[in-house]
Amino acid sequence: MEIRNFESILRKENKRIFNYLLKMLRNKEDAEDIMQETFIAFHRKMDVISEEALLSYLYRTAHNKALNLIKKRKRQEKFSTNYEEMEHLPEEQTEEEEYEKSELVRNAFRKISAKYALILEMQFYRKMSYKEIAAVLEISESAVDSRLVRAKKKLKKIISQEMKTDDVLKSRGEKNETEEMQIFA
Repeated sequence: MEIRNFESILRKENKRIFNYLLKMLRNKEDAEDIMQETFIAFHRKMDVISEEALLSYLYRTAHNKALNLIKKRKRQEKFSTNYEEMEHLPEEQTEEEEYEKSELVRNAFRKISAKYALILEMQFYRKMSYKEIAAVLEISESAVDSRLVRAKKKLKKIISQEMKTDDVLKSRGEKNETEEMQIFA
């Protein structure tokens, strides 16, 4: 590949890779650092990477570098698991992104583990196939299927609980605030 190809790939894929890393790392600065490392690694090996394997290579490299950082942070006990701290770069607006922006779905995503949030992100918002997800996560396609089933069930359960809570509170004329709900728990 030529340098011009590298620049166009960088412009085309940087937001997708950044948002993927942000979902994993939940920290903007870390995601930026790992994205830079990913593209440096790609630049070094771009002559041997085919165009068909390009996206898979970028995701795989980003994923591995992010996992290494997470492991390092866990050892140092500095890893943040607060999903609300995440920031996102705006991408082209699609129906899926409009749906993602709904408060109910965002709240549900905050409540499921990062492992499930990532796999749902890959399938529904990144439109990755089971094969691509399996390659990125280094698991079998059947494991992808199992995780997606579990993730969907967890997300559905959280959303249905939120909807029931909202319906009960609306019928009482109350607001859905977590402090109020702790009283009834």
